[in-house]
Amino acid sequence: MIQVHDDNQESGDLQIALLSNVSMSLDRFFAVFLILSLVMLLVALYPVMLGLWPVMVIAATHVVLVGWCFRQAWRGNWARQTLHFGTETVTITHRTARQYWTLEWPIVWLKLDHQSDHLGQPRLYLQLQGRSQEIGSFLPANERAELGTLLTDALSQRTAWVNT
Repeated sequence: MIQVHDDNQESGDLQIALLSNVSMSLDRFFAVFLILSLVMLLVALYPVMLGLWPVMVIAATHVVLVGWCFRQAWRGNWARQTLHFGTETVTITHRTARQYWTLEWPIVWLKLDHQSDHLGQPRLYLQLQGRSQEIGSFLPANERAELGTLLTDALSQRTAWVNT
């Protein structure tokens, strides 16, 4: 998902927030896990009442494993990038569940490079003096194409390069 914030027209500041397409919030994800776990444990309760107590051990192990898989899946797909275009610099902030980094480059000679991967999916790179940083790699292809248009418009007013 792409969110554009252009609050201050006079200063020329522009902020673009890129959010991964995690369809569930963490709270909703936990609620689904809680309901699944409750159903699983209720199903296992009948054999336990008949004296088959190892079924509860297996059910509890299953709940723990499913919870761990859900956690890994959610953490592996959560990502956020923020691009702040000021008058002099662009600041890129990248956050995932496992890493955080920030990068600040002068905007005057910043260039946008459109490339395609082996599947023909668009890839966007901001380049400055031989350095390159991919932007929005976690977004679906259609949103990356939209981001390319937004970045081209943002850079056309701020950089010395002609971005295509």
